[in-house]
Amino acid sequence: MSEDQDAADARAAYAAYGETTGGKNFRGEPMPEWDGLGETIQRAWMAAAAAVRARAAGTPKT
Repeated sequence: MSEDQDAADARAAYAAYGETTGGKNFRGEPMPEWDGLGETIQRAWMAAAAAVRARAAGTPKT
């Protein structure tokens, strides 16, 4: 999977999280825009999206 696809999936997951929480983070504060997350948090969302994709494909990442 390309990094572009990983980023697109991560953005979609982040947006879904925001839709579910009313745009609030785990502290109840407004969620930053994707570009305001910083590289470490963006990569964490990318890893989470890749893990879900792998699980759905039947090849879980370890």
